[in-house]
Amino acid sequence: MNLDTFWQTHRQFLVVTAIGLGVFLIGKMIVGSLAGSDLAKAERDIRAAKRALAESSYSSTQVAELNNRLDGLELRTTELASLALPDLREGFEAPVGTSPSRHYIELTGRLRQELIAWAMRQNVEVDESLGLPPVSPTEAQTIFRVLRGLDIVERVVRLAVRSGARAVEDIEITTRLRQHKRMRGMPESPLDTTPVSAVVVFDGDTVYPFLQALLGSEEDGGPFGLVACEVLPKDPRRGQRRVRLSFEAGALPEPIDGEVGL
Repeated sequence: MNLDTFWQTHRQFLVVTAIGLGVFLIGKMIVGSLAGSDLAKAERDIRAAKRALAESSYSSTQVAELNNRLDGLELRTTELASLALPDLREGFEAPVGTSPSRHYIELTGRLRQELIAWAMRQNVEVDESLGLPPVSPTEAQTIFRVLRGLDIVERVVRLAVRSGARAVEDIEITTRLRQHKRMRGMPESPLDTTPVSAVVVFDGDTVYPFLQALLGSEEDGGPFGLVACEVLPKDPRRGQRRVRLSFEAGALPEPIDGEVGL
């Protein structure tokens, strides 16, 4: 069989085979091109990720420098807190081994009797509640917050009486901090503080020595935690002037293990 006869006999088969082979070769070229493109892109992505990882890591020198900066910030924070947040005085926190509830009842009863009686001898009226809740708290944390606020109340009352005040009214110690701030439209603070408020009444302009001592934080050797002070207009009928005060008693939170450091 010569070539012409073979072609005539098997022409259809040869054409189909040639077309199939062509399609296969073209497809292989396309797939190879796409695979090569994907591989090149993957290699570029890997190199970029390695560069980013190398740039985001810290050397031992950088870690030491960052830790030193962190220590400096913590020290500065403590210094600023000591200038703004009042320290809890001795006697207000329950001694070790003493029930917080028992300590609360004994301290508030004694302080209420002594402080109000002392103010009355100076002809100064004081809110008899001293801002304490009508029902004694039972939870240790709530008791601690109330006594922390009571510490500020006693200091403010004594300062007001010594400064010639006529009365200390509307004393309030707030223990529900988040609710208190939401009601006043204030942002929540990471500090665990006890808001305290009071109104101090003076005759005429005798209020200014009190304000100077309050703002100077010299009385009793520390800050009062004053956050707001509003001197109201003088009452034309009585000639008295009221000062509305707001305080925050608290301390910096203790760091959690593993929270500080790199």
